[in-house]
Amino acid sequence: MLELSDLKKLAEMSTSERAFLSVYLAGSHSVTGLGKKFEKIRRLLRTGPEKDEKEYFDDNIRLVTEYLDRYPLKTGALCIFSCQILDVFRTIPLFVQVEDLIHIGSAPFIRPLAELMEEHATAAVVIADNKKTRIFIVSMAETGSEEMIKGNVKNHVKVGGWSQKRYERRRDNELHKYALEIVEAVAKIDSSEEINHILMVGSKETLQAINENMPPELRNKVVEKAIDLSKGDSSVNNDILELFREEEVTTGLEHWEKIRVEYLRGGLAAIGPEGVLYMAKAQRIEHIIVDRTLHPLGMRCRDCHNLNIGLLESCPACGSQSFYNIEVFNEILDMVYLYGGTAYFTDPIQTLTDSGGIAAHLRY
Repeated sequence: MLELSDLKKLAEMSTSERAFLSVYLAGSHSVTGLGKKFEKIRRLLRTGPEKDEKEYFDDNIRLVTEYLDRYPLKTGALCIFSCQILDVFRTIPLFVQVEDLIHIGSAPFIRPLAELMEEHATAAVVIADNKKTRIFIVSMAETGSEEMIKGNVKNHVKVGGWSQKRYERRRDNELHKYALEIVEAVAKIDSSEEINHILMVGSKETLQAINENMPPELRNKVVEKAIDLSKGDSSVNNDILELFREEEVTTGLEHWEKIRVEYLRGGLAAIGPEGVLYMAKAQRIEHIIVDRTLHPLGMRCRDCHNLNIGLLESCPACGSQSFYNIEVFNEILDMVYLYGGTAYFTDPIQTLTDSGGIAAHLRY
């Protein structure tokens, strides 16, 4: 299961040369044509300043090929990072769909992993009515262990007079105890996992009782929807997925709006690739929001390793004319994770896209 600590460890790895190979395989079918793709890239690496890079690439594809021969990919997707000069070889099985990708650079290409982790953030799913509650964890589209809690909350009945009041009090007590038991189970999960969302679906009365008994730190993570659980598992699962998607959109808009307002008042915010890169280098970023559809290119100087945004004829730092292309947002992600920040990805928001597709909330 991919965690934030994995991205931080990958972000710590870098070389002064373009010696890292990152390979993403969508499935077993992706391995068949991998050799031809490697050879195509190899032909594109010239001699001259790229002579060493060609040797690094050959060493890395040898390690990748040997691994896949020894451990054939049978199910799921796979991510491989290889850097022979650092003696790094890391494989990460994935349980969600990825696109085939081969990337060479001075560091692991972690952006696809960062997007996957944020898109499939760890969530506790609570399916509850007055009879029973199911609680399970979903992370990277993989379902974890499940807990079942049985309820004994009777239906409303009309018996009249004091008997009616006693019955309702007893029923309210049963519902309260039931809700507390559910909250306790969710809190236990939250203390042992990095839970980003608590998705609750089920009967309106049960969800309300759970919410009323939740501490604020858990209630802030709750997204809920009253639904009829008798519709069947397939319908319930669709409702949960839709709830997750709605929460992702809402979260992206909320993060961007907070940064936008902060920037307009001259506060702790940076907007656009240049401004965010500057703050990332200064280790000031708390979190960033990224338009997932944008992949701006930059250039890294082979001589002084200075990172530049856009296309240049010579390095402004040392005057060298020897560059290689890099993906700017991936470089920024490396610095953000390395210095303890986090990242959120969003579908296009017009004002964010117009501002360069990336923005940051700052620590100070």
